[in-house]
Amino acid sequence: MFEQIFERILQIAIKNNLIDHSTLFIDSTHIKANANKNKYINRVVKKDTLHFQEELNNEINQQRLAQGKKPIKNKKKEEYKNKKVSTTDQEAGYYVKGEREKQFAYSLHSCVDKNGFIIDQHVTPGNVHDSTQLKPMVERLEAKNMLPITLAVDSGYKT
Repeated sequence: MFEQIFERILQIAIKNNLIDHSTLFIDSTHIKANANKNKYINRVVKKDTLHFQEELNNEINQQRLAQGKKPIKNKKKEEYKNKKVSTTDQEAGYYVKGEREKQFAYSLHSCVDKNGFIIDQHVTPGNVHDSTQLKPMVERLEAKNMLPITLAVDSGYKT
């Protein structure tokens, strides 16, 4: 329901020429979850691969084939890691950054225009890295026909 309200208000702002999507800004902020950081279970989970690795390998192989070379083999080595899962809020992610307090949190990823209007937003667990969220956000902007000329992001979105 909230998403529908957000989209309806956005459409009204677009219709009234309040939105300028020529320059957009994307960043995230952490929101503390209502979960005790000391109440969790450890789970072994598969490590995420580099977000664009498969696309990059495909592009390299196309170039190699065009040059008459053999394609490189994709190494599908699965790696695992321990992950803390809250017993109170399983959707929250255990967030650790530098000297800050360790806590279960969420990340709100927002995209705004130069006038400060929110164009797109979504929430992920706090331990999801920003770099994995740039592509889906750009894809949603493209679906809304709002791709910018200039896009500003911080280094957390670097891939």
